[in-house]
Amino acid sequence: MVTENDGFLMLLDAAYFNGVKLGYISEDGIEWGGEDAEYIRLNAAQKRDSPVKKIRRRAATNVLSFRLIELLPENCQTVMGGEIDGTKWHYPEETVTKEGSFKILTGTGQTILMHRTSMDGKIRGNLGGDQALGIDTEIEMLQPLDGTSPMSIDVTTPFITATPTELSFAADGESKVINVEASGPFSVSRAPEGFSVEIRDGRITVIASENTGGSSRTGKLTFTLKADSEKTTEVTLTQAAS
Repeated sequence: MVTENDGFLMLLDAAYFNGVKLGYISEDGIEWGGEDAEYIRLNAAQKRDSPVKKIRRRAATNVLSFRLIELLPENCQTVMGGEIDGTKWHYPEETVTKEGSFKILTGTGQTILMHRTSMDGKIRGNLGGDQALGIDTEIEMLQPLDGTSPMSIDVTTPFITATPTELSFAADGESKVINVEASGPFSVSRAPEGFSVEIRDGRITVIASENTGGSSRTGKLTFTLKADSEKTTEVTLTQAAS
C-alpha cells in the first residue's frame, strides 16, 4: 500500500459512482477533458500590443469520459437507469442524467474524489471486429451545493464499506445486492445457514432460500480487506418465518 503521494497519477484500479463500483472499463481508461475557460479581452486604441483587461466569462470545466464494456444488467442500470427483470435489462423509457459522487482509485495509490457530479451514458460501438459494444459514459464535475471544494486528491488509505448494512428477506426466498466499496481485494465470511453468496467484483448478491422452518433466520456477513485484516465491515441478514 502506497503511504506517500509522489504526485504521479497513473493506471486505473476502480471507479465508483455514489458508492457503487462500475464494471470493467475499456483499455483506453478514463480520459480527463472538458472545455477551456472563456475570457473577455478589452482592448484600447492607445494599447495596440496587448489587452488592457482580461475578464473571465466562464470557468474551465472538468469532464471525464470512458467506455463501460461490462454490460451486465446492474452496470447498465447504474449508468443509464432502466429496470432489471432477472437477467434482463430494460432500456429506460426516457434517458436520465444522474447526480452523485465519483471516486477513482489509481494504480499508483491515490484517490480522486469528486463530491458532486452528473453522469450520462449512451450505447455505442460495433458488433464485429475486436472491440466490445459499450456505454460511452460522461462524468462532469459540479460545484457542491454547500460551496465546499468540488474535488480532492490524496493517498489511498485502506478502507472497506458496505451498502446497505442490513438486509431483510421474505420467507419464500429472494436475492438482494450489497455494494462493497474497498481500497483493494477483500474476502467474505461464510454465509449463515439458509443463505448463499455470489460475488462479482464489488457487487455481492445474497440469496436466501425458502425458510420452511417455524422461526426466523438471522446471521451476518463480514467483509475483510485483504491488505489490512483490521479493516472490516458487517452486513446483518434476517429472514422472516414461513
